[in-house]
Amino acid sequence: MGFFSKLGEIVITLFNLLGTLILELVKLPKKIKSEDILEKISRIKYEARTLKSPKVKGIRGEGEDSPVETVSSGIGASFDPSEKENTVLRLQVAAAGFIITSILYAFNIIPLLIFLMVGVLLIILIIYILYYRVRLMYPQDFNAYRDFFLMYIAVGFLVIIVANNPLIYSLFSFMLLPSLGVLIFALIAVATIFIVFRIRYHREYTFGEVIEAGENTSQVRVDYDIRSNVKPDIYIVENNKFKVKEHDIVKLAIESSWGGNKPKKIIGKK
Repeated sequence: MGFFSKLGEIVITLFNLLGTLILELVKLPKKIKSEDILEKISRIKYEARTLKSPKVKGIRGEGEDSPVETVSSGIGASFDPSEKENTVLRLQVAAAGFIITSILYAFNIIPLLIFLMVGVLLIILIIYILYYRVRLMYPQDFNAYRDFFLMYIAVGFLVIIVANNPLIYSLFSFMLLPSLGVLIFALIAVATIFIVFRIRYHREYTFGEVIEAGENTSQVRVDYDIRSNVKPDIYIVENNKFKVKEHDIVKLAIESSWGGNKPKKIIGKK
């Protein structure tokens, strides 16, 4: 499991760095990150489906008089954190495996039959994990997980299409080294996909559970959060004048970094 964990983490980190770098270069306005109409519609649909469920207390932010967001609850809260982490890990490995298989086929390293067999199995596995595991574990953020990992599949097919179309990779003036042209095109596609994903879903906060409360700081357990790019771990965060106790669910501000974001302080609580 250690090897596959590293593989998934490396792939996600590389793609995230590439997308973040492009974002910094073009200096996209932060306001673009705000939720668009489609996401609001998705949230309305989700709330409508949960009207019959027991009410859950909202998260109150700094200086706010009303809840700003509902904490994931119900079925999602019933899963163990390690089970969630392992599920996302399997999804990362399966998606990365599909891209690698596509590249091997595009460069004629494996035959069509092997690509079809392995590729179809990986796609089925990805879809199964998304709709029968992730949708239950992360009901509110399911659309983000779905779109992110389906983009992996899109990149895999895009690599094959480019590899079989000289008119595309010849644009990079690498006719003597067509494989290099294909890789450059694939990197551009990955960067574009990450930019689209960040614009559509990225947020500067996440949620966690207090496992040890202190006077000025607390230890908070955070699950994997694809939208804020936070890895599952236990973090020490500032209480920020909030009075918290063990097992409280809190909203956390994120401190950005190239290696992955980390929760910094509490900005809301149940």
